[in-house]
Amino acid sequence: MAKLLLNSSPRVSVVIPTRNSEKYLREALDSILGQTFADFEVLIVDDSSSDGTLDIIRAYADSRVKILTGPGKGLAAALNLAIREARGEFIARMDADDIADTTRVGKQVAFLDEHPEVGVCGTLFQQFMHGDAIHYHMENVRYIDMMMGCYIGHPTAMFRRELFAKHELFYDESMRFSEDYDLWSRAIRITRLANIPEVLLRYRRHNDSASIVHVEKMHALDVGVKFRMIDYLMDGLSQADAELVTEMLQGKPMDEAARIGLLARLIGAIKHEDLCSPIELVSLFHQLKPLAKEDLIRFSRDLVTALPIFVISFNHLTYLQTIIEFFEKVGFKNLHVIDNASTYPPLVEYLRVSPHKIHYMGSNYKHMVLFDSLKFKDLVDNNYFVLTDPDVLPVDECPHNFLYVFLDILLGHPTKNKVGFSLKIDDIPDHYELKENVLKWEGRFYEKSAECNGVTIHDAPVDTTFALYRPRKEWRTNNFFSAFRTGAPFTARHLPWYRDISQLTDEEAFYRSVDKGSSNWNGTMSSEQLHKKYGTGKTTEAQAKEAQAMAQKAAPRGDIKETFRRRRIGELRGYFLYGYWPLLNLRTVPYESIRTTLYVFGKIPLISKTTAEQHHVYRIFGLLPIWSKAFS
Repeated sequence: MAKLLLNSSPRVSVVIPTRNSEKYLREALDSILGQTFADFEVLIVDDSSSDGTLDIIRAYADSRVKILTGPGKGLAAALNLAIREARGEFIARMDADDIADTTRVGKQVAFLDEHPEVGVCGTLFQQFMHGDAIHYHMENVRYIDMMMGCYIGHPTAMFRRELFAKHELFYDESMRFSEDYDLWSRAIRITRLANIPEVLLRYRRHNDSASIVHVEKMHALDVGVKFRMIDYLMDGLSQADAELVTEMLQGKPMDEAARIGLLARLIGAIKHEDLCSPIELVSLFHQLKPLAKEDLIRFSRDLVTALPIFVISFNHLTYLQTIIEFFEKVGFKNLHVIDNASTYPPLVEYLRVSPHKIHYMGSNYKHMVLFDSLKFKDLVDNNYFVLTDPDVLPVDECPHNFLYVFLDILLGHPTKNKVGFSLKIDDIPDHYELKENVLKWEGRFYEKSAECNGVTIHDAPVDTTFALYRPRKEWRTNNFFSAFRTGAPFTARHLPWYRDISQLTDEEAFYRSVDKGSSNWNGTMSSEQLHKKYGTGKTTEAQAKEAQAMAQKAAPRGDIKETFRRRRIGELRGYFLYGYWPLLNLRTVPYESIRTTLYVFGKIPLISKTTAEQHHVYRIFGLLPIWSKAFS
């Protein structure tokens, strides 16, 4: 193997294989050479093109572009040649028919700089021409995810050259297709894989794409990749089990008793639980073909029994007592209370004598405490767990096996991050002043319904009400709310909806006196405050006239008000000319850290602020660090 040169420049080697690629090559090259991050070389490996591909490349007067003569042995061999010739700290893949966002390379470099534990970084990408879909790959890719499919888009990938060289991670040149899937499946044994949760590449899928022309051959190769991943977990399968695993992955009919026996043997033989836990192996079998309820319970009983259950606490004793008593009655033992620096004396005393694990926080982290405090980072990164606010209580008729139901749904739907209860809304008392508001707000979460093994499920977001979570490395992401809610009888009540908020107890009065505005429906805000926050409630004729007069007084004169508008669209907010063309806007992107970027004309990053664990970092053009500020 040729010795790889190590130097500090360029930081990135962009590798583009070509073979008769003249049709779309200019668009691809222009998108790379027009990157806002410029410290890169472009290595184009041409495998005997007979059209105008080389003429197009040579027409670019850019010293960063270098042409390599391919070995004529296929894509994998061409890519290996480029990797050995590359000088960059990072290798970025790009295809000759795709289009990269102008910020793609810079954002991936910044991500890898900020996440040294990640060796392979992909991005979301948008398919166009043959279909028009966005590929929403998970941010943190686990071993179980890769056993189900390739969740790093090949043309979006950037990886650490030195790391791959050290571990001899090169493409398998015997594979004509799925060479990327095979490479990532081996790389994940020694490094983490991740995706930036932004669409940074447009993937051109046309009639000549390998994923269309050679779909059957790719499927056969994919089965081989998955087989080798399972084989590696066991440090080798017996011949009999190897045959059964292959048949299962190929989708061939199997005797159910034989399949259950195979799963039992594999669970007992796992040698690399750091890569794949027993329950994640159960998840693989369950996704390929759902397990019977009794088998799922048998294989997951130890997990469910040991599940950590976290209840968030802040100055409310009654709700906390109620939910803890419910968990004790059901039989859960691993109970944790996360107390956000409560000062209500009866609650402080209750926590002092509690037999359960109490996590005392130094300040009020509010409802996101489990994800914002580094104290729990390793747990939520690597374990299944339950999290709930204290004021959510399952209905009396809810079966006590609800966590097995949640697990059944979660294991069968890998794109969802959690499964929780739907909130009951058909018995809210009339004395709750915001009843109509709740019905309107919560009613929409019942619109997308389906069935999973006899249980109604609703495709609807879940915040921190009550849910079972799968392990994920970065919870502060766009996908935090991605969830299913279960239908009746697996429902819960949000207890504050059943109180008269005009009559506060001493406990509620104390809570209200220290609440800093994190509450919505819990009754600690007055009805006037809630109506103002949500834009609801009745207004008198005088109030309406006063509001109209104030609006007219504040409005710009003439046509100016139709020229310069401020709008908010999802995570994008800013100022728009004629309400359409973007002038200045902010976009907040949640990673393990939180990044907010100011864009000009909706596209050009001017300055960004990244909030990491203990500091802010400000960057000009979204890339170059200009100032850092530490905070406690």
